[in-house]
Order: sequence, then C-alpha cells, then structure tokens
Amino acid sequence: RKAKVFGFFRHSTAISMPGSSNENLLAMRCAISTPSMDSLFRRHSHMGPVSSVTHHLDEGQSQGHLKSHTSVPSAVDSLHRPLHPRSHRRRPDIGQASLAGNRYGSSNQDYCVVQELYASGEIPLGGQQCYIISIQDGHGILGDKSAVHAGKALARHIFSGLLRNKHLIRMEQQDVFDELEAAFKKANKAANSVYDNPPRTVNYISHGGKMATYELATHEDGMQVYKEQGKKAEKMLECGCTCTAAVIQGSCVYLADVGDSAAVLGYKDELQKCRGETVTVKHNGRNQIEAARIRSDHADMTRLLEDGYIQATAGPWAGYELSVTRALGHKNLEAYGVVAKPHVAMLKLEQKHTCLVLASDGVWDVMQPDEVVHMVMECCDKGQSASAAAQALVQHAVQLGMSSRQQQDNTSAVVVFF
Repeated sequence: RKAKVFGFFRHSTAISMPGSSNENLLAMRCAISTPSMDSLFRRHSHMGPVSSVTHHLDEGQSQGHLKSHTSVPSAVDSLHRPLHPRSHRRRPDIGQASLAGNRYGSSNQDYCVVQELYASGEIPLGGQQCYIISIQDGHGILGDKSAVHAGKALARHIFSGLLRNKHLIRMEQQDVFDELEAAFKKANKAANSVYDNPPRTVNYISHGGKMATYELATHEDGMQVYKEQGKKAEKMLECGCTCTAAVIQGSCVYLADVGDSAAVLGYKDELQKCRGETVTVKHNGRNQIEAARIRSDHADMTRLLEDGYIQATAGPWAGYELSVTRALGHKNLEAYGVVAKPHVAMLKLEQKHTCLVLASDGVWDVMQPDEVVHMVMECCDKGQSASAAAQALVQHAVQLGMSSRQQQDNTSAVVVFF
C-alpha cells in the first residue's frame, strides 16, 4: 500500500552489509553535502518531558497529544568537527545511512539531506556553523522522485533564506517557525512538480512481489496510470513523501515534520541511563487531532481506517489508501484531507542531551526511542562516528524486521552526536 529507488544530493557511496547473502537487498546509499563540496548550494518511550521544548501547535491541538508513538565502520564520511572555540559544546558529529530492506524489492525511496549552511570562512563573527538535516520517505510509484525533489527544495530554501547570517538562539521563535513553514511550501511544490513530466517507463514492485516495468498510459477520463508491461495491472500516478527536518546551531534546534518519519532526542536520566524523547508528531489517522480534522472537514470523501490509514471514498480516487494525513506532494489527495503544513518545534539543548536521531518509519516500526538512543550511544561510547552509528542502527532495524516479519521497509537514519 505504501511503496518505497533512492535519490542523492550530489555525492553517494554504495555499501553492502557484511554477511548478507543478497548484496542487492541491503544496498546502502547516502549523501552528505557541504558548501565546499557542492556548488549547487554555494553562496547563495517517554521518561518524562524534555525540558526547554517549545511546540507550535495547530488550532485546537494541545501539548497532551505530543506523545511517543511508537560495529561496522562506515565508508561514508560524517560531518565530524573538533571543539568549537566559542562554545562549551562540541560541534556536532553527523552521519547517515539507508538500506532498502526487502518489502519493495531493491527499491529505496528514502532520501536524506545533511547540509552545512556556511562554507569555510563564511560563519558570521561570533556565530557558529548551522546544519540542515532532513529525511524524506517517498510514497507511490514516483515516490523516489518526490522525495528527492522535496529534499533538495527544502535545503535550498533554508540555505538561501532568512536564517543565513543569523543567530538562531537570538531570533524570535515565530520568525523561524514561519521560515520553516515557507520551506515546506517550497518542498511541497517541488514534490508536486513530479506530475508535470512523469517518465514514460518506471521499474517498480509488482503485485507478485517482483520488480517489473510499467509504462505511462492515459485513461479515457484523462487520468494517468502506469500499466505493467504485458499485463493488465495498473498503478495510479499518485506520489509524495514524508519529511522530518532539523536546523541545528549550537544549543538551538528547530524541527519541522509531516508524515510518519520522526525525530528522537537522546538524554541521560537521573541514573545516567540513555533515554529517548520523541520530539515530532506522527500524522496519521491514529493521531486524535488529525482524526478530528479529517472527520470535521472531509468526512464526505475520506474514511479513517483502524490501522491509521485514510481511504478515499468518493470521486476518481475512491478506494485509494494512504498511510499519512500530512505529507509533501500527493496533490490528487488534497481534497481528501492530505495537507503539507508541518508541525514545528524548538529545542534548547542542555548538558544531559546526548544525540538527535531522525529516521524513517523503517526504524520506528521495529524499535522504541529508548532502544535507538541506547544503541547509537553505545557506538559513541566505543569511539565510533555518527556515520558508523547510523549504519549500525539501520542494519539492526532491517535485521529485526526480517527476523520477526520476514520483510522490512526502506530504513534510513541521520544520527547527530552533540
């Protein structure tokens, strides 16, 4: 129901998981960009609430609904920096990893972005480096393209927007929230641009579970579909992606998200045990606020299913189901309640905070926040990089899914060590 061909920023490395009998099954692709590397961006489980977290909520939403739902060295370089001379905090070590799993054959529609805001020598006087991070999880037959378009557009907007040459900690929160919402609007427009010039053929998972070639066709009513070559099977031209994004500068972290990817903030409790706090919101039919919005505004066209999916019940898309109520792209489902406005939040890091993990649902479907934080911090305590920790995390999540369910979703993570 939810399809998962991976996109890159610019630079990529393919890695096979050691010990795997099927290298194609667990091929990992990652990308990290810095202004000096990529001219495209040049110039221009809850254990108590985490303190210093501010959430910007939609009308009618309350804080009570913000709940947790739910070693192999990497060949991918992390953004690993020494102590910052103007701060008691180290500059963060950031790494990412992604595996296709096997639910959708060899296709991986997850897309990750790690981007430094400033090139060497550009950091404002008295300021610090600022990092743009996001994970996009594509849906639908062209979900990989939606994820890539959205991820790049989001980073471009932030890179050249109002946050440049600013100290996040000194800015008005609402100004940053507004800028993040503007970035998500750009990303949504970019994700929807996939519909303007769809490819004539696509390789995608078939109903039989194998990769097949689909050709673009148009019905008499004008609706575009992809037909499997030599068969009658069709897939609707409908696509989009989730997005979980973070902007980090010093002790200040801003977050924005739509869909069911998530971010977890790691910290040490009073007993010095590793804990994880979900600091984003999961947007699906099981979210009470989202369910109420769908029932209030779209009950005549949309049904909420028990597993959190929504189902179109009228019009040309009747019967179509989607796992999220907020996403980028999916322009054909806007009339059914799918919106692109993100949940946004601001975090003020404290001494107890150890890491931030952004991950697609391939991780959160099989692991709890505490487990994730414990695992990546074990890697950190062993002196391993954030990239190594991210790779170990996604490998473990894939193994968990395949051992317990014989299948595993696309699985991606960005790990930030503070």
